Amino acid sequence: VILPHGSIEPGAFYDAFRAEHDRFRDLHLYSGLQFGAYDYLERGLGEHFTYTTWQASAKLRPLFAEHKVDFLPLRFRDVPRVVAPDGAVGPDVVVIQAAPPENGRLNLGISVSLYQHLTRVAPLVIAEINPNMPRTRGHSEIPVERVTFAIESERPLGEYRSPRRSERDAKIADHVLGMIPDNAWVQIGVGAIPDLVLGRLHEIRGVHLHSGMLTDSLVDFVEGSRHDAQVVTGEVCGTEKLYDWLGRTQAVELHPTDVTHGYEKIARLPRFVSVNSAVEVDLHGQINGETIGGVQMSGAGGSLDFVDGAHASEGGMAILALPSTTENGRVSKIVRRLCAETPATIPRFSVDVVVTEFGVARLRGKTLRQRAEALREIAHPDFRDGL
Repeated sequence: VILPHGSIEPGAFYDAFRAEHDRFRDLHLYSGLQFGAYDYLERGLGEHFTYTTWQASAKLRPLFAEHKVDFLPLRFRDVPRVVAPDGAVGPDVVVIQAAPPENGRLNLGISVSLYQHLTRVAPLVIAEINPNMPRTRGHSEIPVERVTFAIESERPLGEYRSPRRSERDAKIADHVLGMIPDNAWVQIGVGAIPDLVLGRLHEIRGVHLHSGMLTDSLVDFVEGSRHDAQVVTGEVCGTEKLYDWLGRTQAVELHPTDVTHGYEKIARLPRFVSVNSAVEVDLHGQINGETIGGVQMSGAGGSLDFVDGAHASEGGMAILALPSTTENGRVSKIVRRLCAETPATIPRFSVDVVVTEFGVARLRGKTLRQRAEALREIAHPDFRDGL
């Protein structure tokens, strides 16, 4: 069973599943990044069903630490190839959430990304129909005939609230904005720093967005832009303010993964700049974006898809932005080497620029020694001697 991700939270479906979990045997649940609570995993996990994700949430960290859930290493553009009738994960059932049907068609609303593909290939599709779901533009509709069973719900849509932003996050955002050229196409990741960049992106002339997931700051970008900004994304995650606005605007188009994360499509965009965050970076330029202390807390997601696309774009650039230390200042996020059990989410040859509050390290074309010197200069002063 493939469950929804992002802010799609089919509450009526989850309630029914919790109430009847004990009647299942050998049931395998899969999903990507979910922002809501994982209440439906509280009972029956490991006995009546298993759970696997290809992009973990921090809320799953306790279950990962206890080895109760499993992780599928996968970058986002490869999900439709792996989760397919002839792939490693054959989808028997897919669960979606959609707006009420009109003229024989359902609108997928705030999340299109994987669901054009999944509703086409899964033999059984369960749709939770919710009038709170905004009807969106782009490739958002599917024919009603694809749905096997429909259930109704009027619950509020799932929300994603941006993490608390600090003064150092604002400094990092300043550095990032200073590198984005006029008339660029920009991809923005999720987190405090990317949100700050997105909210101020309208300050740069002629910028357009091509991204996998966008948040509340999208409203600030579109309404603050002095040009007709184009926005292409696979999904949005935010608050009711964003969802209400999305149902009214003509500026945003939602498209499937082969458009948003497709290598060739991104490569054709001029001056494509990807802006993503990271957990830590070592002195070679290897990026860990997935684990803390050996425990899975995120996943590759679309970061490498957009980094690859930036390299192929004329005038493109891949930016990785992160604070120099953990929030308490005790641990440097620039390290000598990634630990043996730590994955390199983005390999060293794929990183163009690393940014902290202390400046910008341009790694493209630099030797290992030059990279180490550049990264040491943007580390927190308390840790530079150790590096």
